[in-house]
Amino acid sequence: MNKQYQKLPIRGYLFLVGTAFFTALSYICGKYLNFGKNFEKYLDPEVATFYWFFGAFVFSMIVTPLLPSQRKELRNLHKYKKIFIYSGVLTSIGAALWVTSVWTIGPVLTSFLMKAQTLFSLLLGFIFLGERLKKGESIGIALTVIGVIIIAYQKDNYLIYGTITALAAAFFYSFLSYIVKKIANDLNMLMVATLRTLGVSIVLFVYLLFTGTFSYPTIKDAIFMSLGGISGAYIAKACQFHSIKLLDVSRTTAVMPLESLFVVVLSYLLFDDIPPFIKLAGGVLIITGVIFLVIFRGEKNGMLGK
Repeated sequence: MNKQYQKLPIRGYLFLVGTAFFTALSYICGKYLNFGKNFEKYLDPEVATFYWFFGAFVFSMIVTPLLPSQRKELRNLHKYKKIFIYSGVLTSIGAALWVTSVWTIGPVLTSFLMKAQTLFSLLLGFIFLGERLKKGESIGIALTVIGVIIIAYQKDNYLIYGTITALAAAFFYSFLSYIVKKIANDLNMLMVATLRTLGVSIVLFVYLLFTGTFSYPTIKDAIFMSLGGISGAYIAKACQFHSIKLLDVSRTTAVMPLESLFVVVLSYLLFDDIPPFIKLAGGVLIITGVIFLVIFRGEKNGMLGK
């Protein structure tokens, strides 16, 4: 086992908790916006996503000069050209779908459904890399699918719509994960995360200008959107990268139930919002299935997430 895993396990677990907490915080910020109900003026999901990532980009520009490793990478930006384009486009679509899902079915169910990223990554490996399915992975797939069905099964159309948008968001993020592994595995991941926030900001700004849907938020709304982007798209990713370096993959899977636990607790404390027990059971099945997939696949997860 890598000496780093043995020498600094406490730091690894602290970064793991940081990943889960700051990701959950981004869900809570998304819940605050809640499809315009708490906006002082209505904004489209694409507009909210733009400010979400632009806030994260501004924050990263403050932090980058303070980190020697990032200052060094500024001289090698030409190596990031392809991943800059791919991450900007794929994340723009995935993040807008994620925002829509949070606004439609809430942060708790969206958090559960977004764990399907691992399932989609596995399927992409089967399709493009010719990987074979292991017995444990079959169990994981079955549990994940059953969990999704339990969450989506209800007469209300909004729940089906929210489930579809969450799964679509998970697909685009998993596809981005596949791209990262293919063309950016040897790059500095924190710089990838930084450039991703810039790429999304540019893509969505052009889209909003072209469609004539660009609008300005109030200062209060802009603060919440920026806070969501900073916590989820930047701080959580930095913690995740460090935890992966210090802990083996079987331990880093703990971030999945921990993240959803934080989302459930914060949603209840701040919004008194908790899904029915049967939906929570479906979420637990999804998480259990994904843990099966990650452990039996035996690979480090390179997902950038939100």
